[in-house]
Amino acid sequence: FDQCTDTIIRQVDDIKRMVDEFSSFARMPKARPERDDLGECVRQVLFLMRVGHPDIVFEDRLPEAPLTARFDRRLLSQALTNVIKNATEGIAADEDRAEKGPGRISVGLSENPEGWCDIAIVDNGKGFPRQDRARLLEPYMTTRSEGTGLGLSIVAKILEDHGGGIDLLDAPDGKGAWVRLYFPRGLDAAGPPPATPPGAAQPQED
Repeated sequence: FDQCTDTIIRQVDDIKRMVDEFSSFARMPKARPERDDLGECVRQVLFLMRVGHPDIVFEDRLPEAPLTARFDRRLLSQALTNVIKNATEGIAADEDRAEKGPGRISVGLSENPEGWCDIAIVDNGKGFPRQDRARLLEPYMTTRSEGTGLGLSIVAKILEDHGGGIDLLDAPDGKGAWVRLYFPRGLDAAGPPPATPPGAAQPQED
């Protein structure tokens, strides 16, 4: 009886999560950028993720001085949370976890001379598939049986509304995933998005 009850509760929670994600995607609010400290936004998301995943080592490479930019804090926090949540799931699903050691997620924040902000989330999980990688940004596309395929689609939409984008890369050491979020620091920022940092492995299609 207890086992059946636990199964029912878990299934109900899964259904609720799916409904919430479908609703969020269908009613995605328009971004309302305001001047805010991007570094503090990232720190708050990391704090919550550290509390929720004490078994994972979180590293941050954030500037000490405030990095003021124009962005929608609520939406960008949601995008960053979705990406880090995916990273924790990639670590949990990694069949080579014993060989790689503890799960690690590194989050870095930088700005390039042209005025573009770059948030890099690198994990040592199972990484992204090489084939059809770009399709993971499409709605309802997922590699997990329990996934809805909306997490990265929501992230892509949020960054698009901020005038930026998202890249799905391999971790610099080839052992894990690298998600790069970028958008202009100000709405009038000129120049191309920041170049991929040295050592990054570009996604390849088979």
